[in-house]
Amino acid sequence: MFKYIIIRILGLVLIFLGSNYLYTLLLFERDLNEKSDKILELRESQKSADILYFAESSNVNFHENDSVKFTLSEFTNLFYPELNIVAVNNVAAHSGIFKKWLNDVDVQTKNLKALVVTMNLRSFDAAWRHSKLETPLQESFVLLQPYPNIINRFLLSLQAFDSKTEKEREIEMLKEWRKTELKFPFAFKYKTVTDWDWAMANGGQLNADGSWNTKKSELACHYIKAYAFNLDENNQRVKDFDEIANWAEKNKVKVYFNLLAENVEYADSLVGKELVFLMKQNRDFLVKRYTTSFTTVVDNLELVNGKDFTDQDWTTEHYGYRGRMVIARNLAHQLKRQFEINYKKAY
Repeated sequence: MFKYIIIRILGLVLIFLGSNYLYTLLLFERDLNEKSDKILELRESQKSADILYFAESSNVNFHENDSVKFTLSEFTNLFYPELNIVAVNNVAAHSGIFKKWLNDVDVQTKNLKALVVTMNLRSFDAAWRHSKLETPLQESFVLLQPYPNIINRFLLSLQAFDSKTEKEREIEMLKEWRKTELKFPFAFKYKTVTDWDWAMANGGQLNADGSWNTKKSELACHYIKAYAFNLDENNQRVKDFDEIANWAEKNKVKVYFNLLAENVEYADSLVGKELVFLMKQNRDFLVKRYTTSFTTVVDNLELVNGKDFTDQDWTTEHYGYRGRMVIARNLAHQLKRQFEINYKKAY
């Protein structure tokens, strides 16, 4: 009986090892290219990068009428022609994704001198943290777990990751807007995002004749839901950036958090000074928290004019070429502290 059990166990082990070998040989690369293409891109990109640039769509979005279609990272690279700034971009990526990318950054054998990480103010809000796009982002890491490839493929088929449904994520988002109280150092009549949003949607923007301006009211509501929050250390995105900052200190690599420009001009004209106060207060929180020996916040929050955003009827960090040039120049000037001998005035 004992010999029989041992034979069965050995047989199962051989079947498992064989299955893992065949899957790795025949199908793993295909699945990896399909599900984890950004990690593969990162592994290849860092081979030639002096500076890695982690970004979401802000880096690669253009206005259809742009005369110059350079990305933010490419504009920045113009100031450092002797260095190679290589970007890895993934739509809707955020600090929770960027911190996982760091697991594949080889600081020992590669020539990495610095890292630029996009810091998007909207990514801290409830809508982005509970976005339906979070499911495919989390899915991209399943095949890279420290288990045999066949086990990771099995976990992927079981959706053994943060795979909430779109409805479940929406419920969490709405609950947060309804329950989380907004904090101001002055009197303000709306206690939550839901209260403020409802008031704006029901006549917050009026035409000259006193009728509702529905289009402007809808846009103002988007701004409220995107920027009406108080940042603190309990926000998950803050915790993620903390981990990136810890990585920078541990590996002695300078990290530049590139805080993107928001349309503060439209936020002010559509909603008012209270929303602008929150945006600036959250910016100040981030600058203070991440101004350290190994991390710097490149503050672009108020640098881009409203007309230079490519999306005029939504809240995004997408800019025409003038806006991208302004942000890239500001980033380049911050990098100059570390790379002064490589700096060349570009424009």
